[in-house]
Amino acid sequence: MDKLHELYDDIFDEVMALPDEPQAGLRYWRNKKSSLSSTPLTNLKWVSIDENFDPYDDTDEFYINYEGVSVATPLHFTNQLKRIPIINTPSERKIMQMALNAAQAVRSGLDKYFVYSRFSNVVRPKS
Repeated sequence: MDKLHELYDDIFDEVMALPDEPQAGLRYWRNKKSSLSSTPLTNLKWVSIDENFDPYDDTDEFYINYEGVSVATPLHFTNQLKRIPIINTPSERKIMQMALNAAQAVRSGLDKYFVYSRFSNVVRPKS
């Protein structure tokens, strides 16, 4: 679990350091995700699940910028932090996607989501 925790910290820090460009996080994730396992980690569980959140509603999560590029809004990142635990079993890839979205939310000025910079606030061992 230490390796997973270290990887989480690394991804959070790397995303925080990305250039301030609309597609920087998406490019980063496209390059990173193929190296991450999607095998379910049955020994872990999500720390927080918002049962009242509709994971299939993506209203206002994207807009088209002046160059015609689809850009994710801060709402997308925060919704992903709710959506992923509802739809997915923990896996290396999904846990790291939480790190990505937490960093993107914080980069967008939503400091309250810094709580997700901590691996232990995302997943924990099953008891």
